[in-house]
Amino acid sequence: MQNEKSQTGGVMQQPALNENLLERVLSPENLHAAWKQVRRNKGAPGVDEVTIEDYPQWARQHWIATRRALERGYYVPQPVKRVEIPKPNGGSRLLGIPSVNDRVIQQAIAQVLQPIIDPTFSDSSHGFRPGRNAHGAVRQIKACIEEGYRVAVDVDLSKFFDRVDHDILMARLSRHIQDKRLLKLIGRYLRAGVVIDDNLHPTPEGVPQGGPLSPLLANVVLDDLDKLLESRGVRFARYADDFVISVKSTSAGFRMMEWLKRFLTTKLKLVINEEKSKVVKTNDLHFLGFTFRGKKIRWSDKALSDFKRNIRRLTKRSWGISMQRRYRELRFYIRGWINYFGLSEYYRPLP
Repeated sequence: MQNEKSQTGGVMQQPALNENLLERVLSPENLHAAWKQVRRNKGAPGVDEVTIEDYPQWARQHWIATRRALERGYYVPQPVKRVEIPKPNGGSRLLGIPSVNDRVIQQAIAQVLQPIIDPTFSDSSHGFRPGRNAHGAVRQIKACIEEGYRVAVDVDLSKFFDRVDHDILMARLSRHIQDKRLLKLIGRYLRAGVVIDDNLHPTPEGVPQGGPLSPLLANVVLDDLDKLLESRGVRFARYADDFVISVKSTSAGFRMMEWLKRFLTTKLKLVINEEKSKVVKTNDLHFLGFTFRGKKIRWSDKALSDFKRNIRRLTKRSWGISMQRRYRELRFYIRGWINYFGLSEYYRPLP
């Protein structure tokens, strides 16, 4: 499953040479595990309006035909549904929600591919990977600071998920997958389209945020960059499309930024967000909600401001819910905040 890392004796497995990966994807055991994970994740229905609760009944009526279409190569995924999700700090994020059935199929694919591809990724890649998290990326930057890397190249990719080039992604995937039927199916998911305000729009590029397969595909796209940085001895930490490169001088930082712009544009067809990307002293770095004071990690002022704003929202008297539910929501939020920002080593009274 997606939360398990499969390695034997420290040696990377090589089932990529197996041309029958689709059979593994469609095995009853793998599909059952995929359904359990999708059900656990809950989530909104896709364009067909079939809910998590309705899916077992839907599957009893349609799965045999769906499986036959998958095996014979004529299955066509449904387009994703565009959904706006509010961000905790204001604004919104656009997600592409696949149908529940397509979420199950994508999850089944991810469960087969993750153990094949993940062991090949860089140790400096921390996002969307089994046994890794944002804390690992933050600690890696702290280790660089302790070794004298006091300048950071803070990189923000402009609309990364929307701009992923399909040809580049499929070429990278083909290094790991020889089953052309599975590659064809993944390509169809990429080109399935998106429904916005009841209108279908094509998706000639991009990976929709919201599908179980998308996080793995995002790491596949950026893996070439990771490997090139490693081969040059560059110190960095990446969490999905958010990454920081550690250098020892401002001039080295600006040279690195210019090289990154050229590489990303010419090799991956990606664009750096000029306004948000910067070369800064590590004392001024904000990374994944944390800042660095000397060699200590602390939560950022913005993270603290977001925390206080959300506490005010959750305790507002005009919020028309029961006291019991209010307490439950408040406890859940505070516990989550402490679990994440408990990494901080720099404490002061909350103002």
